[in-house]
Amino acid sequence: MKRTVLGGLALAIAAALAVYLGDALSLGLPNPLLGVAVGGVLALAPGGHKLGRLAGFLIGVLLALVGYAVNAGFLPIGSNGVAITAVLTLGLATAAAALSFGRMPLWSVLLGVAGFAGAYDFIYEDNPPEFLTTSVETLGRFLVVFGIGYLTAAVIDLFFPEESEKAEPAPQTQETVGSEI
Repeated sequence: MKRTVLGGLALAIAAALAVYLGDALSLGLPNPLLGVAVGGVLALAPGGHKLGRLAGFLIGVLLALVGYAVNAGFLPIGSNGVAITAVLTLGLATAAAALSFGRMPLWSVLLGVAGFAGAYDFIYEDNPPEFLTTSVETLGRFLVVFGIGYLTAAVIDLFFPEESEKAEPAPQTQETVGSEI
C-alpha cells in the first residue's frame, strides 16, 4: 500500500516537474503523462531482471523507429503501409524477445514500441516526409520524459520493494535420488 501511494505521488510530482523543467529550458517536452507513466511501469513492474526489461524497452523503441523509417521510405501512405509496418514491427519485437531467451520479456519490448508510437504517431501522420527531422526530435524528447519517470520509479522501487518479492519462499535445493532420469 505504501509503495503504491508513494509511487503514484512521486510520479505525479515528477510529471509536473517535467513540464516546468521543459518550459524553463525550452526543451519542448511532450505531455509527460505518456513518458513518465511508461517509465514508471517499466521500473515498478514485478518479475524479470531490471536490466533486461530496460534493454527490451529500448530495443522496442528502436524497432518502432525502424518501422516508421521503413514506412516513410518504402511503403505507400495509407492503410496498406500502416498494416505492413505494424506486422513488421511487432514481428521483429517478438523475434527480439524470443532470441533473448527470457532475458527481455516480450511485454517490455512491446511497451517500448507502444511508448514511442504513442509519442510519435500523430507527429508522423502530420508530415511523413519530415521523418528524419521529426523522429530524432521526438525520440530525444520522449526519452527525457521516460527517463524522469523511470528514475523516479526506480528510486521508489529501491526503498519500497514489491511486496510479493519479500514474501516469495526460498527456492528448494534438495535433490532426490533418481531425479536425473
